[in-house]
Amino acid sequence: MKVFRRLFMLLATLSISFSFLGCVAKSFEKEINVVFEVDGEFIQNGKITQFDGIFTPDLAESYIPLGYKFLGWTYLDPNTVSPTDPALKEKYIPAGKMVHYADVIGKEVNSTVTLSALMFDKEDIPVEYHYVVLAWYDKEATSGLTSDKMNILLSSLKAYLKSQNVSDEDIASIAVRGYDGNVGASTGKIVDDDDVDIMVGWCSADNVTTTGVLKPEMIKETEANYTIMYNDTPKSRTIHRLSDKETALVVFEWLKSEECRNLFS
Repeated sequence: MKVFRRLFMLLATLSISFSFLGCVAKSFEKEINVVFEVDGEFIQNGKITQFDGIFTPDLAESYIPLGYKFLGWTYLDPNTVSPTDPALKEKYIPAGKMVHYADVIGKEVNSTVTLSALMFDKEDIPVEYHYVVLAWYDKEATSGLTSDKMNILLSSLKAYLKSQNVSDEDIASIAVRGYDGNVGASTGKIVDDDDVDIMVGWCSADNVTTTGVLKPEMIKETEANYTIMYNDTPKSRTIHRLSDKETALVVFEWLKSEECRNLFS
């Protein structure tokens, strides 16, 4: 009995000690209030500590002027940020990204940090040159695609373009990006990026314009390209062309070829 009594006392003491240490740690935990605003209008707020961050909100289209692009949230005065600044990506946090304590510490006033919406006229934002931008659906169970498969496809595409006397500089500029999430989230990211020429691995045009957020007029051409087994049922997966530029037409024709279809099987 004495042994059990001593064990009980030891456990009780440890419990009290850990509880005390937790209270002490909590008392030293600094809290920063983060406010999201657009032109002085409050949008949302939240608390950040050394242990807990918050996600930045998206911005409703009603707040974004026609012809402008919303990039994210900045602790700077948005009027002092230039779209041509080489360090621009370091000066804002995109929507849907976690804001950590380290991102805002030292920028607070009276324990509050204000993050303002950063928007630019699309025509003022420098566009990085790419011979073509291929988006692929990074959700293997739905698309049947993986990074390895896309690397093989990219190598084959480069070899084809080389045979067509496309310059090494142009070939090196090709961008292949995976977009994850459900159809709505993945197509939303494509719309936000605003530079995708061709989509690979999603379902029909109806699907990406209803379940997804693409507008019907954004899809210039579409074709069922390959088949996967989804829930023990064969399902067609599609390529969509979003751009009319000549290089996108060249790559889209190659994607429709038998050579390319075989890469997906």
